[in-house]
Amino acid sequence: MKKLLINRYTGERLELPDQTAGERSLWLFKRRIRAFDGLIQDKGLSVSFLTITQSDDLLDGSRWITGLMQTIKKAIERSGGKIYYVAALEIQPRRYKKYGVIAPHWHVAVACSSPGLLPHGHRLENGHVEKEREGKVITWDWLYKNIRQKFGMYFVCDCWSHQVFDYLGKYLAKGDQLLDLIRSTGKRVRVFSSSRFPVRYQMTYDQKREYDDLILEDPDLADLYTRCEGSQIVLRGKEVIEHEWENGYVFRKVLYPKIRSIQGAWIIDQPGDTDRSVPLGESGVSSERS
Repeated sequence: MKKLLINRYTGERLELPDQTAGERSLWLFKRRIRAFDGLIQDKGLSVSFLTITQSDDLLDGSRWITGLMQTIKKAIERSGGKIYYVAALEIQPRRYKKYGVIAPHWHVAVACSSPGLLPHGHRLENGHVEKEREGKVITWDWLYKNIRQKFGMYFVCDCWSHQVFDYLGKYLAKGDQLLDLIRSTGKRVRVFSSSRFPVRYQMTYDQKREYDDLILEDPDLADLYTRCEGSQIVLRGKEVIEHEWENGYVFRKVLYPKIRSIQGAWIIDQPGDTDRSVPLGESGVSSERS
């Protein structure tokens, strides 16, 4: 069944086939990598590429790489630095079919606030790694002690280009093979991971204009939690609910109600609508409380 989309700025209509969960996840991750590229260029960050071969446990792969990158992040932040990352999973379908070994590889682009925080090396023709430089914070030995995997192979090098999308693109292109293999193994796993980075780099041009107009209209909105949720930019408040029982027990719950949301340019055309095009600055921005 095809989905009918409409551009809320121009009124243009577009018919697209429904996306599977995996296809939508891939599309959203590509957007995130392009936003990551924008962040790197804007802040002049130094980029390293980290490749790690983990054990065969695909189910814990995303959780494991996220935990490892959080450990690296804490080490660098303790030294006064800052990092962001995006990671894509690669497996080798032919090797799996022939030997039954998945040997998943995580390809990670790490953007640091200053150069040299991670080590640097290069691969020789025989496949071995020549270690050229230690990292100021993360060293080769640090990686060896903290990876703790069945295979535990890793490789780090300084990037040759700040276009991370070009680097990860060849692995994302294998997404169909990866999803087919996951379905054949009967496992549902996450094949992407990334740190959080400023939402303004994830906004489209039109969303940035709407967001800026909102802040000019109501400066207090700048204090809300701003998140990218799917193709929408969502501004959330914070609400703490507390209740003390007679026995002294205190129940406390924190809610983040949606205050505003800015939709993407293309939205689903609802049956019966005649014209969903919305002029900038009018009802294109929804206001709601939950």
